[in-house]
Amino acid sequence: MEFAEISSFLDTTADKLEEFWDIKCLSNIANQRVPDFVMSGRGTLLRADIHILWTQWFIESICDPGLFTNYNQGYAHIFTAVQKRVPVIFSGITEEERNKISTYIARLVDKEVQRRKTRKRISPSLYDRKLLWDIYGPEQRCWICGYKFTKWAENKFLSNTNYNEAPLPLFVDYMTLHGLKERHICVEVDHAVPFSKGGDEEDNLRLACGWCNSHKSNRVSLYDVSLKPRTLIHPKLGKQSIPHPFWIVRLLSVRRSCEYEGGCNQAVENGQLTVFPRHPEGAINPTNLRVICPDHDPLGSNRFVSSKIAKQVRE
Repeated sequence: MEFAEISSFLDTTADKLEEFWDIKCLSNIANQRVPDFVMSGRGTLLRADIHILWTQWFIESICDPGLFTNYNQGYAHIFTAVQKRVPVIFSGITEEERNKISTYIARLVDKEVQRRKTRKRISPSLYDRKLLWDIYGPEQRCWICGYKFTKWAENKFLSNTNYNEAPLPLFVDYMTLHGLKERHICVEVDHAVPFSKGGDEEDNLRLACGWCNSHKSNRVSLYDVSLKPRTLIHPKLGKQSIPHPFWIVRLLSVRRSCEYEGGCNQAVENGQLTVFPRHPEGAINPTNLRVICPDHDPLGSNRFVSSKIAKQVRE
């Protein structure tokens, strides 16, 4: 990439807070091509998530699913509402094409309405938990981060009798705070597609550690959470940025393997992964996170801090 392109992009988009209300300035920014260096290797994920969000906004701007969720108005009312707006939005297409796109959008809205309707969530039975445990094979790990479940977690999950006190670690990864609470090291049943978004099929169930499951919740996009990182005072490294846990969950669940430049076969199927900053002095946001395994971790032993220090960060 030429220096002129880098310089032009930064000059056009950076430090423009005073012009956020100027449509000419915003139009100029919107027309810029985002260089790959800005994405820091996360272009696919960042673009995919924002495109999905924009599509959702577009569909719901035509017909709001919330207006139909708790009422007896069915698909016919949704289709009628959509059909009124489609000619306004798509004025240059034929009547047949308008009917086709109206049907398509109305079905999408109706599908979202069905997702939002109150459904009874049933906790997996002991039989279901045992079945999932067996399906996961001889070495059960969290499907997101690769955390290997302990015997204590297995006994608790399968309702065996010999589990009393949770074996919480004395030191935890300060980037994730995994292991700070008992729930973090438990085995939980996760809906890969969130239950609230229609993911109630049996083949949608996964085993996840409580840390990943709690921070994943019903989120699906990097843009579902706040942009401001947290901070921690590390005894050796000083003040450090802490990424939002869901950013880590989202990245691990998609990448699923170590990103060491020299190549690495470590993945969530055979080891626990974590993240580290590409630029140590930079804020920890999705463009500054890299997936790493213990063998290639630049932080080494500095990654782990005492539980007392870790508790200064509120989850």
